[in-house]
Amino acid sequence: MDTPPQAPGRSSRHRFEGPFYRRIMVGGIRHIPQALQRATMPLWGGLFYGLIPSAREAVLRNLDVVLGPAASPLIRHRRGLALFANYAQMLTDMYSVHFGRPLDLEVTSIGREHLLGSLKHGRGVIAATGHLGMWQIGPFLAEWRGLPQFYLAMAAEPNPLVQQFEQRFRDRFRIIYTTESPFSILKLASVLREGAIVGMQIDRHLGGQALPMQFCGRPAWFPTGPATLARATGAPLVPSFFVVEPPVAPGHKRRLLHVLSPPVHVARTSDRLADITAATAQVVESYGRIVSRYATQWYQFFDFFGPPP
Repeated sequence: MDTPPQAPGRSSRHRFEGPFYRRIMVGGIRHIPQALQRATMPLWGGLFYGLIPSAREAVLRNLDVVLGPAASPLIRHRRGLALFANYAQMLTDMYSVHFGRPLDLEVTSIGREHLLGSLKHGRGVIAATGHLGMWQIGPFLAEWRGLPQFYLAMAAEPNPLVQQFEQRFRDRFRIIYTTESPFSILKLASVLREGAIVGMQIDRHLGGQALPMQFCGRPAWFPTGPATLARATGAPLVPSFFVVEPPVAPGHKRRLLHVLSPPVHVARTSDRLADITAATAQVVESYGRIVSRYATQWYQFFDFFGPPP
């Protein structure tokens, strides 16, 4: 029995989303050699591609929009399978980082000057990202490179048992849960004024205000929270995305590209909505460009182009 259709803007929920299955996955990551893990990713991705039809169909519809209709059903399913395999590899890589295991990833930053230049103004930076590639690597990268304090603004897990399971991995980070307190926005503003970096997702609308934007040629709904916070604090929005490319040659490491776009400064005119709309559109444009290029690393397991609930 599959789960009901996923509400747009919500994280995917299915019968395998629970601590029991996560413990099995974590055990495999701990004990199976990394080379064997990578070799079996198509197997694991394909398994869940078959077991979760609601997520599979949503992914296929999203890819049809971003990449255009496939020439054949075989090509269409090949794209979907590639996304599921990439997602399995991303989860494996991220848990491996949590365990302190070295990864076969060579990190390269493109546009890092946009982040460093924005930090000099002393208002903090909102690193605007999405569910693309290894989006969760941001706090680790900030730590590795000696950047200012990095905070994650995120929603609590809808399943409290999953939240409890994940907390042991998240305790090392500075996390502000935006769905647990109406005062979370004040905490975010406070740490930005201290010069911190705040990572915020731009592709999940969880009940707050959302605006329709052109994205990959179709209208989609995006939350106004990041631009609203930027306007209130003066912190620039720096689009920041992490994608993985295969090795350039046998024996070489995979490449983790940290791609940053120029900062978006939110205007403060008498038309607040126009200011927020214009800034959100700029961030979404940057997001759309990289999603179009790395579509099979775009992890949206619901109908992304559907209207908000």
